[in-house]
Amino acid sequence: MMRWGWERLAALAGVVAVALWVIGVLIQESTDMPGDEPTGEEVLAWYSGDENAILAGGFVFILGALFFLIFLGALRVRLLDAEGPRGFLTAIGYTAGLGAGFLLLMLPAPDMAGALANDDLTADAALAVNSLGDMFFIGAELLGALMLVFVGLLFIKTRLLPAWVGWASLVLALVMLIPPIGWAGLLLGFPLWTVLVSVLLWMRPAAELSPPPTASQL
Repeated sequence: MMRWGWERLAALAGVVAVALWVIGVLIQESTDMPGDEPTGEEVLAWYSGDENAILAGGFVFILGALFFLIFLGALRVRLLDAEGPRGFLTAIGYTAGLGAGFLLLMLPAPDMAGALANDDLTADAALAVNSLGDMFFIGAELLGALMLVFVGLLFIKTRLLPAWVGWASLVLALVMLIPPIGWAGLLLGFPLWTVLVSVLLWMRPAAELSPPPTASQL
């Protein structure tokens, strides 16, 4: 019972992760952050003028990514318990989640590095450093979609959480795989999904988990 008590609390790490992500983004948004398609001079001026805020916001965002990894650990335990010892779907979903979590961990790194090295950067170099974050974002978007597919299938198959959560996971994954709108899925849908699943896992102790459906029920 103590083991499941800690795992239930760990599930709430998803809520903490999203809260820290929001705080980190708000800190950076409070600066003179360049808009879309900035010039190198604008990025360099941002790195030089808002160094402390960039570092603070990035650090808070990274803390959020660490809490997301804790949430993933709690989710994996529940998924594996529901799916069974082979855990094929769980393995793929968890691995994709780890990859997405790592890329989210690295997302603010380029701007933090640019802020730290602003005295040594040219305008062109600052623009190049700033663009690296886009690659981490796209990677997190794709891996997050892969995670949602397999976790959603497990929700539907095992009833670990209500089936509608699984279907919603699949819809969100599809949105994140569509290039023109995928960014919105990662920025808005993925954090909301994390909070929802985190709270539902916390509210449902292991003792209440339903057994996987038998072959006759499928």
